[in-house]
Amino acid sequence: MSDPGVLLIAEVHGRAALAGQLRAALEELARGTLAEPDCVSYRVLEDEAPAEYVLLAAWGSEAGLVAHYGTPHYRRYRDQVGPLLARPSEVVVHHVSKTVHAGDPNPPDPGLLG
Repeated sequence: MSDPGVLLIAEVHGRAALAGQLRAALEELARGTLAEPDCVSYRVLEDEAPAEYVLLAAWGSEAGLVAHYGTPHYRRYRDQVGPLLARPSEVVVHHVSKTVHAGDPNPPDPGLLG
């Protein structure tokens, strides 16, 4: 996986009675987004509260994120999501200037691995 240049975190607040429809829309959006050439990763996380989701998305560049907003799967999601939401989503975009991959501070003892 390449390092991202842009991270998007979105909190999606759905209507509990329509949680299944919202989940299906988010899964369809994720499938389409993961196929985009500049998408590094895209995850839909479900909260303990009904119909509450967190989207974690990473792109190689801001241009990739901007291109995402013009894709058919994103436009389809935008067309159908309004009635499924209890309130507007909260979206934050972070621009990454440096990525550090942490090493394991406590590597396992190979003798304990079997």
